Amino acid sequence: MPRTLTCLDIGSSQIKGIVTERGKDNIVSCVSAFKHPSSGLRKGVLVDVEDARETLEELMEELRQVSKEATKNVFVNINSEHIKVRISRGISAVGQPDKEIRQEDVERAVQSSRAAKMLPNYKVLHTMIREFFVDDIGDIQDPVGMSGSRLEVSTLLVEAFAPHFDVLGRTLEETGANVDGIVFNPFAASRSILTKKQKELGVIMVDIGAGTTTLAAFEEMKPLFAKSLPVGSGHITNDLAVGLKIPVDIAEKIKIKQGTALSKKVPLRDTIELSEFDPSLKEEVSRRFVTEIIEVRVAEIIDILNNELESLRERFEFPSGIVVTGGGVKLEGITELMRQKIGLPVQIGIPDISRLEIPNPTYEKLIDDPEFSTAIGLIGVGISGAPRQKSATRAVKNFVRNLIP
Repeated sequence: MPRTLTCLDIGSSQIKGIVTERGKDNIVSCVSAFKHPSSGLRKGVLVDVEDARETLEELMEELRQVSKEATKNVFVNINSEHIKVRISRGISAVGQPDKEIRQEDVERAVQSSRAAKMLPNYKVLHTMIREFFVDDIGDIQDPVGMSGSRLEVSTLLVEAFAPHFDVLGRTLEETGANVDGIVFNPFAASRSILTKKQKELGVIMVDIGAGTTTLAAFEEMKPLFAKSLPVGSGHITNDLAVGLKIPVDIAEKIKIKQGTALSKKVPLRDTIELSEFDPSLKEEVSRRFVTEIIEVRVAEIIDILNNELESLRERFEFPSGIVVTGGGVKLEGITELMRQKIGLPVQIGIPDISRLEIPNPTYEKLIDDPEFSTAIGLIGVGISGAPRQKSATRAVKNFVRNLIP
């Protein structure tokens, strides 16, 4: 791991970032944590390069003020409904006369799993090893040193739409970031909030951001599925802005301070004075009406999520239930509504910062929050020593290929 590592969760409305340094005894310390306005992204995808470049150039300058090394080793997330995830198999004949499996046999099997037919204009972002099979006997995590004639591997391939991947990496590099890793959002978030026991028993991670909702499912420590959905908490805010005919920033404040996803719990007589949020607004609105707008959109997001989980739940039980994180989870009542509609246990996921030294209490308070799950998870990827491979993209020198879930 480099001495300085910067992790950026680039969202549709905000960039959450953490700068870390590795000190004596490999202790990783947080030297800066921040939120920065984001622009140029929609539903997780960079759609306006000029807007994004202006924002990122400003951010890179701020990072250099933190440390001259802060832009040299950067890990970022990528998020798009166009990222595809599928299970693949690869096979390799054991090459040694004594039939002992060596690392080169493993690499041939993994490479074979990547060779499966891909969609046009897609590239493999991650190859996540699920299990190995030696002469048809599976559930093997490390076959090196074992004996056998045939080695097979089951992998989860994460394939990114090449233009989306390339424009993100190129824009970051052009604004001064040396991009060392690009990670699919749900696997970064999962790394910071899920325990080994949860992933062993069976669990679903849901990350509700402003423009997207991402999910990842695990059982027996194996990744089963992941998806990015083009809906998020920002859509709730937009609905409120339209319904109340108020600015979006005021709608966001009302959502957080007066909103709930369970409208029936709000008394019919409750009202909201809009002047409390903006002195230029003189109207009084029904709080029940506000929460009904919120509940309709939240219910829609949960229904979309449930539809994605339907086929998985026919095969897996997920006794650890759903762990939900991200900024959207701060909305009152959202976990209870999710529990009612999906029928699984639901809990809020807070990122695990126990292995991160945080000398500044302000930074600790900032990152000990569901909003920072992805940024904290990127630290875990960055320090794990996960193998990297050269990218064909000119601008992005390296990206994480064999991602450790």
